[in-house]
Parts: sequence; structure tokens; C-alpha cells
Amino acid sequence: MADSSSHGCGFHIEDVSATSSCFVNDIVSQSCGLTISDIDANRLILEDGGEDNAIDVDSNGNDEETVENKPFLGQIFDRCEDAYQHYNAYGLAKGFGVRKSSTTKSKITGDVISRLYVCENEGKKDPNDKRSAGKEVKERRILIVGCEARMVIKLRDKKWLVTTFQDKHCHELTSPLRRSLHRSHNQLHKTETVKNLINSFHGIGMMPAGIVKSVNVVSDRDLGVLSTNQVQSHLKVKRKSNMGQDAVNVANHFQRRRAEDPDFFFSMELDIDGTMRSMFWADARARDSYITFSDVIVFDVTYKTNRYLMPFAPFTGVNHHRQSIRFGCALLADETEETFTWLFEQWLTCMYGKASGAIITDMDGAMRNAIKTVFPNTRHRFCSWHIGRHLVENVATMREAESEFLKDYNHWFYSNEINECEIEWAKLVEKHKIDEKHWLSKMRELRIHWVPAYWRGTFTAGMTSSQRSESMNAYFDGFVNQKTSLHDFLEQYEKALADRRRKETEEDFKSKNSKATMITLSPLEKEAGKYYTRAIFGLFQAELKRSYDYWCKKLSNDGNVTTYNVVRMDGDFETKKGHIVLYSDAECVNATCDCVMFETSGILCRHILKIFEKKCLIVIPEGYIVRRWTVDARYQVLGKVPTREEGRESGVTPLRRWCLKAKQRRLDEESYNDETLFNKMEEMCDALLAEVDQKKKEKQS
Repeated sequence: MADSSSHGCGFHIEDVSATSSCFVNDIVSQSCGLTISDIDANRLILEDGGEDNAIDVDSNGNDEETVENKPFLGQIFDRCEDAYQHYNAYGLAKGFGVRKSSTTKSKITGDVISRLYVCENEGKKDPNDKRSAGKEVKERRILIVGCEARMVIKLRDKKWLVTTFQDKHCHELTSPLRRSLHRSHNQLHKTETVKNLINSFHGIGMMPAGIVKSVNVVSDRDLGVLSTNQVQSHLKVKRKSNMGQDAVNVANHFQRRRAEDPDFFFSMELDIDGTMRSMFWADARARDSYITFSDVIVFDVTYKTNRYLMPFAPFTGVNHHRQSIRFGCALLADETEETFTWLFEQWLTCMYGKASGAIITDMDGAMRNAIKTVFPNTRHRFCSWHIGRHLVENVATMREAESEFLKDYNHWFYSNEINECEIEWAKLVEKHKIDEKHWLSKMRELRIHWVPAYWRGTFTAGMTSSQRSESMNAYFDGFVNQKTSLHDFLEQYEKALADRRRKETEEDFKSKNSKATMITLSPLEKEAGKYYTRAIFGLFQAELKRSYDYWCKKLSNDGNVTTYNVVRMDGDFETKKGHIVLYSDAECVNATCDCVMFETSGILCRHILKIFEKKCLIVIPEGYIVRRWTVDARYQVLGKVPTREEGRESGVTPLRRWCLKAKQRRLDEESYNDETLFNKMEEMCDALLAEVDQKKKEKQS
């Protein structure tokens, strides 16, 4: 086996098997353009340079000229970095590390006029340091021992002059074999060869720890050894550099999209140095969909599959077919309150200032604070799945130790009214000794975000979790991974979006071009079949069919409102307490049920349908067919649109412009096979354009 042999790239072969030597040779050849051809005890010859590139090393591995590198007073350097490198080389030869210390700036120009370089053992630990006071921390071994060795250089006539040189050390100097371990002398990670190797190994999927082992096996120990932190730092810088180019590609992509789609919206958040931090985008179709289905959205940031591990943050909703739809997406730098606030502000700008009625997220505190700041009037609900998972983790011991805990918990959690909920909580706390430090007590402080009693009557389209968002994210599995660039990620996202929209178009076609099949003779079912989409009509039919299994009894009548008890006909049903329905038809038909299904999902429940049947209604009362569930939901145009935004002089707001575009799109589709309507639209457009031209001529004259 050959001894350690080095060359210009800083590599040698030492204790390497024949197999690994071949592997390293391949990697080195690809990364450095060099091939090991001959190894001698003291010389390494490179095929691309011959013996001219060989480096002589003495038997001790020391540079013969290091004795002459000792700095001296009056020594002049062209650059301050040259002075540092000279002093650092002297430190390597003598056996100490060097650290850049303080600088002095000119009071007139602000330029640096003096620099201090010290031994790495300079300084002393502050006995009054209170940063770790009261904390159990593992103390590091003390490195600074008050060494006074130093070199001061000052700027004189655009040259750097050594004005102070103190060469006395108060500690032992390092032996030659260990000198390269000093931080200032460990330069291996800075060589281009090692950088190329790190990139090559990382490119084939090797983790930092594996890269360190592979590089250190063949590295020149005179240049130090590679550490995991150094590999991670290099990869971080590389990712940041790559992100710059990736960000340019993304910006170009967004610009092309905007040229194709004038209503395409995108925004990019930049760091202080101009590096992209976060980005948000939404196309015209997504913005239109949001205006129609903005009553509830799901926001989720759990997906992180891309080259930079940026959290993927989609805004998801549900359309009139109960399909998941994307309103917009973001890739975020982090999950801090500041980043979420920036995103939500961009979201509001994109969506014409219209906030959602409700938003469902996980339990993240930073996200909660940002929502409270940007969407003060939006109901914020925690994902029920996340709540359930944390519940299992935090109350499992109580469930096992106390058989009645789950029963008492459910009495509290499923209380219908807030007052009842508060009473049941007091009973739960007293019976099971739940103190203020318990997880459940802390979660109760946030009860308005997840306890059902506080959400009664809030429309959520039947959603209680972020499952819809997560299921849409699953589309990316198999198409993207941690090597996927941002531009490629966007392309995969657009493919997924196109697939979702294709399915929505198919459902629109099937709902419009087919006739609903009835399962009863009820006129209510027949009317619902005219308006609802296929998916929603199926839910309505299920409720209508189940209503025939129920029996109702009048409880009271105060003249305007009649109270009914609606109960399922099984067992001794006549004495059971079922659901309470309040019915009134004084001015118009109005019915409410304590199951609040209609208020939360927009679909009539079986209990109300039972009362409608009893009252022999032949049409569904006005207001009980929710427009968002109908076949024509996409053509919904807001009835009362604000004519003026706060602080704007013009009455033409972005939201009004959107409404006009929605009307134009509807007329365009309706006139596709109607020549009479098309001719009328053409005449009206010609008349309006003539009026516009006339006004322009009058202004010019």
C-alpha cells in the first residue's frame, strides 16, 4: 500500500481497496478532469500535467519555506486578504489557528482603515454571561485562554502596513500532524475539487455523512478534513444559487402565463439580497371559482416535495359537484407568522378583497395569528383529523385509566348549545381532575376553533378537515420528489389542475345533458332534480328517502311558529325525543332544525323534508335551494355588488369588473347555438362602441 501522496487537487490514495479506488477514480475523473496514473511515496503524477504538476514534500510533510513566512513590522501588502493569508500560513507553520477580529473605520469616509488578526485562543470567557442562567446546558470546553498573539495592519497610501506584531503565545502550540485541524487551516472544503466532488456525490443521492466519509478517504490531510456541517453549508449555498436561476425560470413562466391570461395573478416575496423567498399564483379560472365558492376554503402546508423543501401551500375549496378545486397555490420560505401574513395579504389582493366565510387549517399558532390579523371576520376552524390525532396522543392514559372518561368527554364535546357545553365541561373537570396544565385545558382555551357548539350554523359545505387538500396533494406522488425544480413542480401542478378541471367539465356536461331519475312521486324531488347537480341531487334524494322513516308530532303553536318533534320510527318512538323543527308560513315559509344540516352544508335535512311533506308543499320554498349547489352555479353573479371601494374615487371596483366578465362569459356560451341572441349581442356591442367613439371625438374637439 502506498503512503500518503498528494497533488494539486489535494487528493491521495491511502488505505483504499481496489474496488473503492476504481470508484473514486471515476468520480474524481468526472469532477476534476484528473486521473491517477502513478503513485510514489513522495510524488503524485497527474496524467493531464505530468511531472510539472507534481509537488515535492519533505519527509515530515512540512513546507521547507515556512520559516521565512514570519511577519515583521513594516511589512507591506497590496490587499488586506493577502495579509490575512500570510499570517494564517505562518500560523499553520508554527502551530496555531488565526481568527479575524475587530476593524476600525474612518470617521470621514466610513472605509475600513485598520484590521486586527489574532490567535484563535485570544480572549476570555465573560464570568457575567447570563445567557444560560437557569438552564441546563452542556458547557463546551474553553478554547479562549487570553492569548495575546496578534497582528495589526493599517491602510497607508492604498497599501496595508503591519504596525503591530505580537508573537508570544500563552498556550502550547499544535504538533505538525494536527495543525490542519485548526478552523482557519481546514481549507479542504473550499477547494474547487472538493466542491465538485460534493456536488457529484450529492447528485447521485448520497447523504452528507456519506459524502464526508468518501471525500476524507481520498483527501489530502494537509488541507484538513471535511465535516458534515461544511457539506451542509456548501449544499445550502448551492441550493440558494440554484434557486436564483430557478426563480428566474419561474418568473419567466409566470410572465408567459400572464401574456396568455391577462387575469393570471402572481406575486413573489424577495429576501434582502434579492433571493426569492416565497411565491403565490392563481389563474383566471381559479379566481372566478373562488368568487362563486368562497364560502369555505381549506389551507394546508404539509406537503414539501421539491428541491428546496419549500412548504407547498394550496388554497382548496369544494365546487357544485362536491369536487375539490384549487383556488390558488403558494410555495413558502418558511412557516412563520410573517410569511403567512404576506401570503394572506396577497391572497386578498388576488381575490378582489373578498375574504372567505370560513377557513379550515391545522393547529399551527403562527398561521392562527396571521388569519386573525388578515381575515378578522373569517371563521377559523381546526382540522378535525389533527384534533383527533392529538386527542389520542394526549388523553390516551385517561381513557385507559377511567372507563367513563370517553363517555363524559363526548357529553361535553357534542353539546348542542354553548351554555350546555360550559356546564358539561365543569362536570368533566371536576370528575376527572383536569388541571390547567393539562392539554385538554389548553385546547379548551381555543374551543371556538374546534368544538361543534361554537360552530353551529356556520356554513362549511360539509367539510371539517383538510382531507380534500391532502387528497389533491397525493396526485403529485410519483411525479415530483426532492430533486424536482420549481419550474418542473409548476408544470406538474398545472397538469394536476388541468385534470381536475377536466373532471369538473365532464360533470357539468353530465348534469346539464341528462335528466334526473326519480325514486318517489314527491313534487319536491322533481323540482330538486331540475336545479341540483348530479352529486347534490343524490344527497337530496338520500335525505328525502330517509324522511319516510320518520314520524313527527306537534309540540306547540304560538300562532306564528309551530314546533315539531321529528323522530325515527323504531322501537317506542312516540315517547322519544328526536330533532326539533320550527316551522312558520306567516309571510313566507321558514323552517329550521336543531341538526343544523342545512345551515352547515346547504342541503335540506330529512327532518325538515318530513315537515314539508306534512304541510303538502309542492315546491321547495325560496332560499332552500342553495345556488352554489346548482347546475348553473358557475354563472352566479353577485346581486348586490359594492359600487365603491374604501379610498377609491372610481365606482368600478375589481369585483364589479369580475361580475361583468362573468355576465359576458355566460352570454358568450348561451349564444353559441343561438344565432338570434348572438345577433342581438353584436348589435348592442356595436352601439356601445359607437357611443364610446363619439365621446372620444367630443373630448378631442
